[in-house]
Amino acid sequence: MRRFAVAVGASLVAAACGVPGVLVPEGDLLRDAHWRGSPAVPTVALTFDDGPNGRCTAAVLDALATVHAPGTFFVLGTNVATPGNEGLLARMVHEGHAIGIHGYWHGIRRLFWQDLTEDDVASTTRAITGALARDGVAPAPPVRFFRPPFGFLLEQTARAAAAAHVHVVEWSVSVHDWKSDLTGADIAAAVLARVRPGDVVLLHDGDGTHQRSRDRCVDRATLVDAIPILVPALRARGLEPAPLANVLGLDGDTELTDPPTAP
Repeated sequence: MRRFAVAVGASLVAAACGVPGVLVPEGDLLRDAHWRGSPAVPTVALTFDDGPNGRCTAAVLDALATVHAPGTFFVLGTNVATPGNEGLLARMVHEGHAIGIHGYWHGIRRLFWQDLTEDDVASTTRAITGALARDGVAPAPPVRFFRPPFGFLLEQTARAAAAAHVHVVEWSVSVHDWKSDLTGADIAAAVLARVRPGDVVLLHDGDGTHQRSRDRCVDRATLVDAIPILVPALRARGLEPAPLANVLGLDGDTELTDPPTAP
C-alpha cells in the first residue's frame, strides 16, 4: 500500500491543482480522519476550501449571513497574507463560522514528510492568529481542524496532525463545484442529489493560491449563487446546516483543541 501511495502522490504532484480531491488510505489512516457525522442526526456541515479569496469569500459570507447558516473555512496560509483579504478571518469569527487549516501552500509534496507538514500547519496557524490579532480578535479561537490539500492523507500527514493537536477532516460529498461550466443552480442540485444526514459537504470559496481580481468575485462566483438555493432546500428536507464540530460530534472535545505551537 505504501508503494501505491508514493506512485499516486507522484502523479498528483505532476497534475498540481488539476486533481479535485484524492485520498490515499494507508494502513489504519481511515480511523485517523473524520469523514462525516452520525446519519441519525439531521444536520450537515458546509465547508469551504482555498480561501480567503477577497471578494469571493466576502460574497460567500454575505450569502451565509442571508440564510443564517454556519460554515467552516479551510484557509491557505499564503492566502491569509495576500493583500485584499484583510478582515475576512475576523468576520468569519464574528459571524459564527469556524476556521480550519488547508496548508500554507496548496501542494502535496510536503505532505510526504511529517516535519514539513507540522511546519505548514504551524505556519498557517500563526498566519491565522496574526491576521485575527491585527483585526482585534485576540486571543484567537483555537484552530481545531486540518484538511490536507486535495484531501491527500498519508501516515506522515496523520502523525503531523496528531502532533499539532488538530483533527483531520475530509468530506463525504463533493460535487466538483470548481468546474467553470456549472451554474449556482447546478451546484445546489448536485449537492441535493447526494446529501444525507451527517454529511460533510466540500465547496470552494477560492481557487488554490490564485486571486484573479481584487475588485470583484471572479474565481468562485457561481458558488455565491448556489448558497441561497442550497440552504433553504436543505432545510425543506429537514437537514439543518450546523457547525462542523457539532456535526462530527466534537462539541465537548477538549483533547485536540489547542492550536499548534511554533516549531
